[in-house]
Amino acid sequence: MRQVTPPTTARVSRQAWKVLGATALTNFVVGLDLSITNVAVPDIGREFISASTADTSWVLTFYMVSFAGFLVVAGRWADRFGRLRMLNIGITCFVVGAGLAALAPSLPILIVMRGLQGVGAAMMAPASLGLAVAAWPIERRGTAVAVWSSTLALSTAVGPVVGGLLIEYGSWRWAYALNVPVAIVALVWGIRVLTESVRQPEAGTPDLVGAALLGGATGGLALAIVQGQEWGWASPAVLGLLVMCAASIVAVARRSARHPAPIVPRALLAVSSFRIAFTSLFLFGLGFFASLLAMVLYFTEIAGYSTVTVGVAIVTLPVTALISANVSGPLADRFGFRAVVIPGLLLFTLGALWLCVRAGPDPHYLFDVLPALLLLGAGIGAGPAILNGAAVSEVNPAHFSVAGAVAQTARQLAGAIGVAILVAVLSTSASGEPTISTFRWAFAYLGSAAALASLVATRLPARPSAA
Repeated sequence: MRQVTPPTTARVSRQAWKVLGATALTNFVVGLDLSITNVAVPDIGREFISASTADTSWVLTFYMVSFAGFLVVAGRWADRFGRLRMLNIGITCFVVGAGLAALAPSLPILIVMRGLQGVGAAMMAPASLGLAVAAWPIERRGTAVAVWSSTLALSTAVGPVVGGLLIEYGSWRWAYALNVPVAIVALVWGIRVLTESVRQPEAGTPDLVGAALLGGATGGLALAIVQGQEWGWASPAVLGLLVMCAASIVAVARRSARHPAPIVPRALLAVSSFRIAFTSLFLFGLGFFASLLAMVLYFTEIAGYSTVTVGVAIVTLPVTALISANVSGPLADRFGFRAVVIPGLLLFTLGALWLCVRAGPDPHYLFDVLPALLLLGAGIGAGPAILNGAAVSEVNPAHFSVAGAVAQTARQLAGAIGVAILVAVLSTSASGEPTISTFRWAFAYLGSAAALASLVATRLPARPSAA
């Protein structure tokens, strides 16, 4: 029998590692902001006492909607006008939004500033990923994307602890103010290390109308889901929002068939691995983004933990995700994306099911919660990080930024919808307030989303072909 030798591993230059470090820091900034916001939601609700849980959830949801709605446009602009230029503009926009969010006198203004931060993050993410992936050899891009994505897990580990301390002994406003100096460091480091990409004039003018329609459809659907219990699922307002969403999606599909630079590029849809990874990312995003908020609310509303205790209790999840992402990248390079993604998503499903069975009103952290956090974290590390790599693995290098943007759009749109579904599920009790029963339904929802994503991921190719 002929022995099959494993594929050789390409050498990675020192400059490629520098580029990865600088771009990964920008991803850290985005993740730090998002993780701090999850921990800050209960305290924001206590300051703006007239706001319900559904109202304060828009601090997360509107950020995700604006992030998702502008991602593909920003990705095309990065490819066309220069990835470094778009990255620097995005960081500046993000810093301004964070500073104004820390000073917001009312919840509506805070939500608007979160939207501004979402636009900045949308500029940062595809540009930084495009710069990182282009600097690495194709055989090692699974590792590059995993390391880049793992900084999101690292920031999610740091955010709850640091944010919890700032909130407990200061205010949620200090948590947002923390983003400003960290983002400025990322800006300065990027200017020193990164070089501008080759511009791609053929990238075309992005479909701004399509982007607006897509963002509006997602925001409208999230609003209908969040307010459905209060307004009535058959009320004219909810039905009107659902009709608007359906009409917007139809309009986006028709524009995508005719526009020279559609919101979802036709060339990307022709790549099978991209289509499958995109769909799996969307399904997993329905549960992935909602999971951290679900745990924060469970600890505060049911277990009675303080903000600092929540930060310490939840840190196991992102730390495990960070370790898992760094292990999963090399494994994906060696054995292929499918062999890593499917077990990872199933681990997330098992973690959610563990919470369904064991999470109670007076949980024992070591036995009832910790095993679930370990499983969820392992799944997150081996899920979106590797799916991002699968999404861009076989596309034309000239389209790395827009491909990454479309893949991340799937996650962010799903995140906005997933948070809305979580809030709706938690509000189904007779009192409208979360109970242990509604939390168990919420955990079942998280697991179902990951299970569906793993089913789709079975269609991924065993190993990517050369781009």
